[in-house]
Amino acid sequence: MNDNKILEKVKMKIAISQIVKEEDMVMNKSKLKIGKGIGIAACIVLSMTGMVFATKQIINKFGANSSDGIQTAIDNEYYSDVNTEYREANGISTSIESFLIDDNNFDMNINIKFDNNYNLQDMLSNEGRIDIMDLKVVNEKNEKVFATMELESEEMMSLYKTEQEAIENYDSYEGAYGENIQKTNDNEIKYYLTATGNPNEFPVSQKLIVTFNKIRNRHWENDEAKNIIYEGKWKYELNVPSSMAKSNMVHYQLVSISDENYKFEGAKVSNTAFKIYLSNCDGIDWNDNECVETSDGRKFYPAQRSDGDGEISVKEDGIVRYYNTFNLTNYDATDTLKVHLFKTNGKEVMIELEKEKEK
Repeated sequence: MNDNKILEKVKMKIAISQIVKEEDMVMNKSKLKIGKGIGIAACIVLSMTGMVFATKQIINKFGANSSDGIQTAIDNEYYSDVNTEYREANGISTSIESFLIDDNNFDMNINIKFDNNYNLQDMLSNEGRIDIMDLKVVNEKNEKVFATMELESEEMMSLYKTEQEAIENYDSYEGAYGENIQKTNDNEIKYYLTATGNPNEFPVSQKLIVTFNKIRNRHWENDEAKNIIYEGKWKYELNVPSSMAKSNMVHYQLVSISDENYKFEGAKVSNTAFKIYLSNCDGIDWNDNECVETSDGRKFYPAQRSDGDGEISVKEDGIVRYYNTFNLTNYDATDTLKVHLFKTNGKEVMIELEKEKEK
C-alpha cells in the first residue's frame, strides 16, 4: 500500500479516535451495541453533519441543540454578548454575536452574511446546509478550547504519518459537539455551535482567539452529496468576562448508595450541568425516570443532547461504567442531592450525595 493510501486510511481513523479514544463495547441510550469501536457513531454523525440529537429542548440563544442547563445559565445572565464587527472575505462577512463557557460547556453563535454574488436560497435548497469546516478556538495560553474534526484531521495528516503517532503527540479536542444554522434574512444565517467538555473540562480562559478559513455549503445534486468551499481569513479575539474566567465547579461526595456493589467515582455541578460517574454497575440501564433530585424536591433530568452527554460502557476489563449529564446547575443545586438510577429489571438505585466542604 503506497503512502497516500496509508494516509487516507489513517485520516479517518484519526478523526474517529479524536472523538473517542476508548475503542470498547458501548451501549448508547437506545440499545446495546457490541463490538470494538462502536458507540462513537452518533458523535461522528453529530460532528460531521451537524445533525441534532435533541429531545424536548427549547430554542434559545445558542440554538436547538443547547441544553436546559444552558438555558438556566442564560436566564441567570451567564453569557456574553460581544457583537463583534463584521469582517469580510470574498463577499462573506462574519460576526460573533454571543458565547458562553464554563467547565462543562462551550457555546457560540456566529452571524454569516453573504453579498449579492451569492444566492442563499439556492445554497439552502435541496437539503443544503452551511457550516464552518475549520473553526478553532484557543485561549491566551494557546490551550485548545475547541476545534472541528475536519481541521484536526488535516493538522494530524500534515504532522504525522501514522495514527499511533498522532494519538501519542497531538493535543486534540476530545469533547462532543453539534452544529446547526438558522436563516435570519435573505442573505444571512446564524451558525450555532454547542460543545461539551466531556471527557475533559474546558480550560479556564481570560481570552478566546477564534479563527476559521473555510465556510462550506453542503447540498445534493442528483442524489449525490456535493460540497462547495468558500475560503477567506476570519479571526476574532474575545475577552472572557470575570464570571466565566474561573472555574465554577462544585464537587459532591458520596453519603450512601443502595447497591453497595456499585462504585461511586465522582459527581460535580457547574453553572451549566451536573455530571455523575460510576463503575462496577452491572445491570444499569437508561430509564425515563432517572434524575437528580434536590433537597426541596425538584427533579432534573438528563440533557440528552448527544452520546457525548452520557454513556454506559463495558471496557476490556469487563467492568461496566456509567456516566451521565443532567440539567441541574449551580443555580438550583442544594447541599444534598439524590440521584435516581435504574437497572434493566426496573429496580431503582438510589445515590445520596452531599456537597464537599471548601478546603
